[in-house]
Amino acid sequence: MSKYNKEEELYEYQYTTPNKKVVKEFLPALKKPKGKKQGKKKIFWGRFLFILGILFLLVNLKQIILGSFFATFLKLGITTAAIGYGGCLLQQGKQIRGRIARYERYLKALESKKFASVEDLSLKVAKNPKTVIKDLEYMIQHKWFLEAHLDPTKTQFMLTDKIYEQYQLSMQGQQLKEEEEKRQMELENDPMQKELHKVLKEGESYIQKIHKLNDLILGDSISAKMDNIEETLISIFELLKRKPEKLGDIRKLMQYYLPITVKVLEKYRDFENERISSKQLEEGKEDIEESLEKVHTAFVNLREKLFQEDVLDISTDLDVLETMMSQEGLIDHQFTINIKQ
Repeated sequence: MSKYNKEEELYEYQYTTPNKKVVKEFLPALKKPKGKKQGKKKIFWGRFLFILGILFLLVNLKQIILGSFFATFLKLGITTAAIGYGGCLLQQGKQIRGRIARYERYLKALESKKFASVEDLSLKVAKNPKTVIKDLEYMIQHKWFLEAHLDPTKTQFMLTDKIYEQYQLSMQGQQLKEEEEKRQMELENDPMQKELHKVLKEGESYIQKIHKLNDLILGDSISAKMDNIEETLISIFELLKRKPEKLGDIRKLMQYYLPITVKVLEKYRDFENERISSKQLEEGKEDIEESLEKVHTAFVNLREKLFQEDVLDISTDLDVLETMMSQEGLIDHQFTINIKQ
């Protein structure tokens, strides 16, 4: 806006606040839109050519009727061109003049809120919505409105960039809300997806608890074990997202292993927080650290078990592929077997 001289070029309006304070503002719109002089010129020359063509026709009507074919064709051509071109200029000039008049009405309608629906504007200017859309697109393109936007559906008009940004954020929020509602409906209609969503949410909760306890526990050795457990659990639940049919394989993980693991880690944190050190507390901490190593191994084995079926499937597919290729003489089957051995 800095490149515009507000006093000379921008549209100014004033309003009274609830505190009865008069405020003056400049809208990001031209006070005198470019094209007004051009519209007047087109109307003038359009009328001039139109009237000139009519007069030429009246004066030469007898000669046109009685004259030779060439003379008649030439005079009719000149007359038609003058009248047609004049009428075209006249129409364009009136269209520009009409747009300028409506432009001022658009500004009046927008002063207090700086945005409006196309339907409301069509009522204010007494034109159908299609005409309003064409007007606004023309005015935006020719920089009568300096920051204005029509929304993608061409049903809402916004006068400033700031309001358009707020509108976009609102639409993004609405879209996210609709997507969430759609996802919830899918969960309600699909028992497996509903169960998967519940398990993933619980799994994320356990991972966050382990991570938080890891931040609170000071020992480096146990902290490293907890990092390994957390990474393994993340990979298990990532696999579960892709393979919801494996929900049954992690039932004990959710019902027993994770709750007990978190409970043991909380007990270790309590042992660390004890102000008085004792042999029993140290032995308890050592037992927990040793157990965590076994817990991590168990979780790794569970993850491998979840992958096992997929590995067996691909191994079977590879065997079938090699057998078919060997039968076709494309590969040496005995050679590939020896390589595997």
